[in-house]
Amino acid sequence: MQKKEKLLKPAQFAENEIIKAIVSNEWPAGYKVIPERELSELIGVTRPTLREVLQRLSRDGWLTITHGRSTIVNDYKTKGGLGVLKTLVNHSMLSSAKLIEDWLEFRILILPGLAKKAIEKDSSQIVKMLNQAPSIEAKSEEFARFDWEIQILLINTSENSIAKMLYNDLSSIYYKESTLYFNDLHTKKKSSQYYKYLLDSIISNKDIGNIVELSMIESYNIWKRINQKK
Repeated sequence: MQKKEKLLKPAQFAENEIIKAIVSNEWPAGYKVIPERELSELIGVTRPTLREVLQRLSRDGWLTITHGRSTIVNDYKTKGGLGVLKTLVNHSMLSSAKLIEDWLEFRILILPGLAKKAIEKDSSQIVKMLNQAPSIEAKSEEFARFDWEIQILLINTSENSIAKMLYNDLSSIYYKESTLYFNDLHTKKKSSQYYKYLLDSIISNKDIGNIVELSMIESYNIWKRINQKK
């Protein structure tokens, strides 16, 4: 790490520099961080400011701080929580395309069950929104917005607090990347078909789990193909 000009508030700047050192593998998992006095001079912030940042990063899972010993860098990919995810998104330090791909894969596992739970709790608002699905002639931004909003409605209605926090943290990069996803007419048609099947199944009181799961698998595969072409 080299000393750089501060363009942010001291705490934000210090956090940014430390996160970059970890994500770039300049500070790999198991790395012993240099003493606070040296690190504060290197980054260019006061020791109280640095200590506050280190404590916050420790709470989020980036670091392990033990009194009387060196601060150790954690493997954030295995030990990090929602705080690590939020930091990565906010700092744009991990490929947003890769984050979306990992999330789509994870979504296959969680959304079918939560969607089914949401329908059992209250289907009226979900039916109302699905009736407002955009046509395939709509702009990609409109599709991206609707697709996210219907997912958020399903998650909120399911009342799963962890899923809510996860979706909230990913909202900013989802809009960016899903606009690219919906640039293709084929994906708009597939999504429109999914919205129709989902609506019909809810109205007919059928099990929607399989419909949601198949659509999520298809979305994941389409996304992978899109990124392979980049």
